[in-house]
Amino acid sequence: MYPVWAVAVTGAFFIWLLILTFLTLKQKNFLKSLFPKDQRRDIRNKFQEVLEVISGFEKTIQILENRLTGFKRDSLGNIQKLAVLRYNPYNDTGGEQSFSLVLLDGKMNGVLITSLHSRAGTRIYLKNILLGKSELELSKEEDRALRRAIEK
Repeated sequence: MYPVWAVAVTGAFFIWLLILTFLTLKQKNFLKSLFPKDQRRDIRNKFQEVLEVISGFEKTIQILENRLTGFKRDSLGNIQKLAVLRYNPYNDTGGEQSFSLVLLDGKMNGVLITSLHSRAGTRIYLKNILLGKSELELSKEEDRALRRAIEK
């Protein structure tokens, strides 16, 4: 008769062999489903379909990049920088009711609007800004408002 340990080792090897056989058959069936003999469900065809979809995305991305470039170019004419500075230019009024407003586009062109409020009335001035510079002389408050707008 065989020793008990020899029977236990042989039984363990037999169980291990059954487990490995089961896993191998399962893997074989999985691979058959990936690479069938008929061409309908072949993974190579699926890879080809995926590559075609990806090339379609590349064309779409190129179209969107071209549109974005156009939008960026067109948006340079829109107001992109704005600054408001409130101040009190006269000693006889309070509340900082005077202001300078700067509106600039992407090319640093725009306008500077100044409203000076006093007891006698309110005066409004408009100055053109070209490439970040005024055609007319600016007050210190107007210059500060223009620098704030440019720095944004």
